[in-house]
Order: sequence, then C-alpha cells, then structure tokens
Amino acid sequence: MKGRVRKSFAISLIALFSLSAIFAAGNTEKAAESKTVEVWMINSPVESIISAFDTAGTDFESETGIKVNYVRIPTNDFHTKLVSSISAGVFPDMIIWNSSPGVEFSGTGAVQPVDDIVNEIGRDQFGEGSLKMFAVNGKQLEIPFMVRPGGIHARKDWLEAAGYDMTPKVDSDGYYYYEGLQTWDDIVAAGKKISDPANGKYGLGFAYSRKAFGDSAAFGMSILYSYGASLLDADGKVAINSKEAIAGLNLIKKIWESGAVPAAAITWDGGSNNNFFIAGDIGIVLNSNSIMGKLNDTTGTKPEDLVILPFPSGPAGSYLSASPESITIFNKGNVEAAKSYAKYLLKAETQVKMFEKMGFGYYSPLKKDVMSNALFSNLNMNEKVLMQDARKAINVSFPYDPNAKLGALYSSFLFDDALSRIAVDGWSAEKVAAEMAAKVNEAIND
Repeated sequence: MKGRVRKSFAISLIALFSLSAIFAAGNTEKAAESKTVEVWMINSPVESIISAFDTAGTDFESETGIKVNYVRIPTNDFHTKLVSSISAGVFPDMIIWNSSPGVEFSGTGAVQPVDDIVNEIGRDQFGEGSLKMFAVNGKQLEIPFMVRPGGIHARKDWLEAAGYDMTPKVDSDGYYYYEGLQTWDDIVAAGKKISDPANGKYGLGFAYSRKAFGDSAAFGMSILYSYGASLLDADGKVAINSKEAIAGLNLIKKIWESGAVPAAAITWDGGSNNNFFIAGDIGIVLNSNSIMGKLNDTTGTKPEDLVILPFPSGPAGSYLSASPESITIFNKGNVEAAKSYAKYLLKAETQVKMFEKMGFGYYSPLKKDVMSNALFSNLNMNEKVLMQDARKAINVSFPYDPNAKLGALYSSFLFDDALSRIAVDGWSAEKVAAEMAAKVNEAIND
C-alpha cells in the first residue's frame, strides 16, 4: 500500500470544532416526525442524471411516504456553503458528494456513523479500500455510492494528424493502450506535437492554479504517486520530500516548461480546462467524464473527436486521482429517514434503474452486485478504458489512519500550492518538496 493515499480535496480546519451544544437539541426530534429528507449534491450539467436522481426520490416517496428534497449546489460553491452551514448548525440530512465530508467534519460530532448500514448491505459488496478511506477511528462515516470515472480526455483527430495510431491495443495483462501514449513522458511529447500556440491551440490543459479547485490537485497527485511519492511512508514518517516526489515534481515542471500548456493556466478555475477543451482549443485534459455530456454538434469538440487515453504511467505505475461519490448522513431529526433513503439508493435494483436512465460515463458503479449487472456488458471503447482506469485510483487504499490535521492540508491546497510554486514562482522541485514536507510535518506534530 505504500505510495498510495486517498484524495480529499476540501478539508477545512475552521469547521473542526465541537458543535454538540448546537445540534444536541435537534437530535431529540424523532425521524418519524418529518416526512422529508434534505439531500445536498452537486448540480449536474446533464439532464438525464438529474432525472435519474429525481426518479429515485419519487419512487422512494411512493414506497415510504418520505419526500426527498434535493438541494443542488454549483461545484465551486459547495464546500463554502457546507462549512458555513456546519458552523451554524444548520446542516442537511444527507450529502452525496465526492470530497469526503464525513471524514472532513468527523471532529465536529455532526456526522452519523453508518456501520449498521454497511453491515446490513454487506461489507463484501464494497472494496475494502473504499470503505477504509471513509472511516475514522474505526467508525464508518461515509458509504461508497458511485464513482465519477476520470481519465485523460484527448482530441483523437489532433493526435491522428500528428501521426499517432489511434487503434486501441491490448497488453499481456488485458489492459488497453495506444502506442506512444503510455507514459507521462509520452503525454508531454504528444502535447508538444499537437500544440499550435500561434493559432491559440495548446496540447495540454492542466491547471496550475489554486482556483482550479480539485482539478489541479488531481493532476499533481496523480503524477506524484505514479512516481512513487506519498505524504507519509508506511511507518507514518514524512515522505513527500523523497527522491520519488522530487522526480514527480520535475515532471510537473517539465510539462509547464514544454510550452504545451497555455500561460493562462495559472489563473484557471475549476471549469476552465473543461471549457477550453470543449471549445476545441485544448488537445488533452485530465478530468472526470462529465465532459462527454457537454459535447454536441455545436461545440468545438464533437463526441466523435474524443478518445479516452488509458491513464499514463510513471516509474511506480499508473495511479489515477479520483474520488468516489459517497453518502454522508448528519445528526439531525431525520436520521432514520435519511438512513432509509441511503439504503434505498444502495440497492442494486435502484442503481441499475438509475444507470439505465442516465447512462454510463458520468457515473460508474462501485458496488459489486451492480458492476456485474448485464447492463455493463456492452461498453464502447472509451467506457471500457474508464472502467479499466477505475482500478488505478489512488484512493483505493490508505497506508495510515486518517488524520484530520493531515487532511486539512488539502484545504490548504498542498498540491495546488506546489503547482503555483513551479509555474508562478519558478521554484525548483527540491524547494517545492521541502515546503510540502514542512507543511506535512507541522500537520502531524502540531
């Protein structure tokens, strides 16, 4: 497990204080007194996904009489709204999100343990690693739900024009690959080949900015771990200034200095790389497959232009920084109703019905009985690559117990800061690694 770590982008120290006095009174309410469950989730850009969740809520209400009220929040506003709500003691019954709110707010006492739900469904239905990443001090605080498959999205037509053979091949282990596009060095070389800055076209769309909430950290983490880096080693000692981490940072520096990334990447927000790729101005980006749902005949990039490249490898292998969507239940008067809805959403028949409506690509299954359903037996090539790459996720194992202070580094933008140090401040990899190590050391020893 050494060299792998879970992703948790948004852990805020300001929320990690006791709220027992605030919500104790709320816990005296009986779940049966409320016929509504308030569920917060990211506002999806895809109508079929909205419809799938709405239908699940309506069906649940028909069966139980409990209404589901979805509160859909824009991605960039979600964490700020959650922190302020937790601080005020006015939090939702349930959250479906991919940034570990249960772990983040575990120190507040506001999170409802869900071991009983996991045990009732069957722990063997989940990957043990995905359960472990959502547990703190032996208590299960989140339930793995679905995953947003992520990957390297590329313009197939640009790569073919540059001489690449975009016929998928299969290696001896049964993994798909494209010749000459298998390592991070290959991706850098391809990005340089397909760049045309004079015409506003760039090969690589990686964000080097704090404002690119999540995307930049995913990019940095994926590279560092593929080079064998980790925040801590298996003994819990600071390891982010290792020779492996420095090598990964040098690769990140090489990408920036290649000229294949637009200079504006230091100012990008969470949607910029998506938008430039969709508009047809970027050739290769790392992102979730939400991109596919936005492509149509009017966009600069068409669905037929897009190809998902199997995730590139570094010296230590191929590690994709991607987080599962999880279900988190909060201590309010509607705990039992929220638990009922969580169990309903985790039923195989519920999830299969949802996937039939929303398709595969934006979400993919995590539960084993859903993954084995015949619905997923006939995927196209891009979908096969996404499903294949889900096995490479960094977050499938965690070599030490979750630590709130260590987790807070993600809200301090540890990886984002490293990218900014390289692109804006011109720091060496060694200097960046030393700063990261100092922050990690402070977090675990404060």
